[in-house]
Amino acid sequence: MSKKIFIIFLIMIGTRLVHAQSFLGWQLHDRYFSIYGGTGWTGYVGDLTNGSPFSDGLSHINLGIEARLYTRIAARIQFSRFKLEGSDQNAADSSFNRQRNLSFHSTNYEWQVQGVYYFLKYRGKYHKRRTYEPYIAAGFGKAYFSPKTEYTDINDVTDTYDLRSIGTETESYGKSTWIIPVNLGVKAALNEFLNLSLDVGYRFTFTGYLDDVHGRYAGPFEDGSIEASLSNRKNEVPEINEAAYDAFVPGAQRGNGKNDGYFLVNLNLELYLPQDLFRGKNGKRRKEKILGKPSAYD
Repeated sequence: MSKKIFIIFLIMIGTRLVHAQSFLGWQLHDRYFSIYGGTGWTGYVGDLTNGSPFSDGLSHINLGIEARLYTRIAARIQFSRFKLEGSDQNAADSSFNRQRNLSFHSTNYEWQVQGVYYFLKYRGKYHKRRTYEPYIAAGFGKAYFSPKTEYTDINDVTDTYDLRSIGTETESYGKSTWIIPVNLGVKAALNEFLNLSLDVGYRFTFTGYLDDVHGRYAGPFEDGSIEASLSNRKNEVPEINEAAYDAFVPGAQRGNGKNDGYFLVNLNLELYLPQDLFRGKNGKRRKEKILGKPSAYD
């Protein structure tokens, strides 16, 4: 179903761009399409955040294409690969979460389609655009996630386990979720053809299982099974909170029951593309089109 919706949306965008081409040809000339890519920092908000939302280091990459449709309106499609992580070891000593002792990490993927609104009016020629262009964007998309964790057994052997397949809670969950992405950022013109952009985007999701923690403890399991070990990890730390230790049993609340979210801080490099990139004056391709002189396209 999601693939059909995505394809229909692409057809609508393509049709709109065909009309926009004839409408904008006189106004924005040949460079109202751009491609961009970048990296940045990722974090998440959920049961295992515990005051430390960011993943370590540069934790995502993204690629996208954008089309300027009107003087303030654009549309873009973006694909991203990003990491999320969280741990109860970051919780305060003697707290319920510290006794719960859960953790996760994951490598995830998303696609999104957004409408972009620029706060300042476009000046009509790409190489005479403003030095800074602040914007806000929103749309829809889908994220694909797979939370994992490490566990060290009694033989001191550490392995990585896929938490979805283990079944740590009474409810199961899928591998994807719809998202509502919202971004706020600014573009800075580096030269006639390049922008450097900085933006912060938050993803509202429709799942509480980005971190595998949402509902109630599964079980009871066979003693010593990997299912029992990964569902309830209170015994891996000293009994630092008696009330929590006694409460964490099969059927008890394991998560807060709320949907998770995540955010990306992006640094992107954007390149404007001429509309006739693959067509020369005589129908031949010209490599110099990408970084030609602006006056050649007035």
